[in-house]
Amino acid sequence: MQGGHRTSAALQRLVGEGVLTAAQLDAVAAALAAEDARNRPPPGKLIAEIAAYIGAGLLLGGGGLVLATSWDDLAAIVRATLFAAVTIGLVFGGIAVAGGVSVLFHGAVDGPTARLRLATVLFALAAVSLLVTVGTAIGDGNEDTAWAVATVVATVAAGVGYFAIRSLPGLVTCAVLSACAVPAVLDVLFDVDEPWIGVGLLVLGALWFALTRIGVFVELWAGYSIAILISVVGAQLTGDTDLTSAYLLTAMVAIACFALYAAQRSAVLVIGGGAAVALSAAEAVWQLTDGAVGAAGAVLAVGAIVLIVGAVLLARASKTSV
Repeated sequence: MQGGHRTSAALQRLVGEGVLTAAQLDAVAAALAAEDARNRPPPGKLIAEIAAYIGAGLLLGGGGLVLATSWDDLAAIVRATLFAAVTIGLVFGGIAVAGGVSVLFHGAVDGPTARLRLATVLFALAAVSLLVTVGTAIGDGNEDTAWAVATVVATVAAGVGYFAIRSLPGLVTCAVLSACAVPAVLDVLFDVDEPWIGVGLLVLGALWFALTRIGVFVELWAGYSIAILISVVGAQLTGDTDLTSAYLLTAMVAIACFALYAAQRSAVLVIGGGAAVALSAAEAVWQLTDGAVGAAGAVLAVGAIVLIVGAVLLARASKTSV
């Protein structure tokens, strides 16, 4: 809606400047309205898409209930076989819904259709189903190792699904599974405590930052959001026994956000950096002053001053650039 108002205002300005005539303005407006109507999905197609999602949800929910009621009565091989069948069905279902193998692995999708959106959800569910399949197949007697292997395999599968059809559901699935895989692998290989798991998540967050920066992920804002969230959680986990490392590393995450923002103006970076600064400052003041109320008030005052100064400088810069 806001974009339509801006387009209309720009066209009116061109008429006022004599670039367009009133008749030409009407013709352009009619063409834009026709294009908008052409791109708007018909009600029947929208209802069909919603019905497909509801059907898939009911199918998975019903299957989950059946398995839950008979899970203890099934042998491990039977459980794994059932989930393997579900995984295969979801993969081939996603390929069929997308329109065949030829549609996959063609980079960014410009305006994904309802079929492609549904296919991406099926691929994401297939990765989760594969997680259960692998964990169930090798989990008898060694649950920790099974979980570690399953999360790694599922993360790789989610990555393949994402690059087959790049979409937000696929990216979020990759994020969740990779964040589960890191602590699971570190626990099995090194039997580490929370601080070192936090370091592992920081490394993972740095990897998400780097991949997003070089354009691996189409959804720029989502890639940076995931990187910030994983990094901040990792920084906080390092402060299991001492807050010093937590707030120092959180401050480093904020610095990374602002450094990236200087080169790539994504609003998520400056918002995430500001949130990381707030968390880091609050923890630092809490530890250094032993929770003194006066110190907390001082942080509020400094924050208000910085905000006002930043707003004034931004306003002046905007006037200068006009």
